[in-house]
Amino acid sequence: MDFYEVLGKRVSTRKFSDEKVSDKDIEKLIDAANKAPIGMGTYDECRLTVIRDKSFIEEISKEYMEKMDKKSDPLFGAPLLIIFSSSKENDLRFQDAGCVLENISLAATSLNLGSCYIRGTFHNLGKDGAYIEKLNLDDGFSPVAGIVIGHPESKLVGKDHIIPTNFI
Repeated sequence: MDFYEVLGKRVSTRKFSDEKVSDKDIEKLIDAANKAPIGMGTYDECRLTVIRDKSFIEEISKEYMEKMDKKSDPLFGAPLLIIFSSSKENDLRFQDAGCVLENISLAATSLNLGSCYIRGTFHNLGKDGAYIEKLNLDDGFSPVAGIVIGHPESKLVGKDHIIPTNFI
């Protein structure tokens, strides 16, 4: 798929089929993540956790819903969740996460997979969320954001957004 076609089709997906994402596609998503820019080139201060275990994804959703008294699934029943974690304590961790997860989102779109950037769930669960222990992160690392991925229930159709732009 042409790069501009990918950009045109990329959209946040919140309805997924039960079909699993293939190992081959997951490898491509991780390759895209590894090509993202990281502030100060500190790739060693970043970690990715790929979660294919649907029951663990549901456990994270349930923990969030109980803590925040919410009724809707914040991870949208997706079959795949990739969490970006960092050991950075400054704002660069958010910028790093954005770059990495956008690369994953674009790669997912090129594979006709749907995706949705997830930050609020991890922010609200904080560094002490019960699920974190199961991530097997190195000491000093904590989740920053994530992305859910799966086969969309319907065809990917992008939206025409326009950001007001000043030219000087």
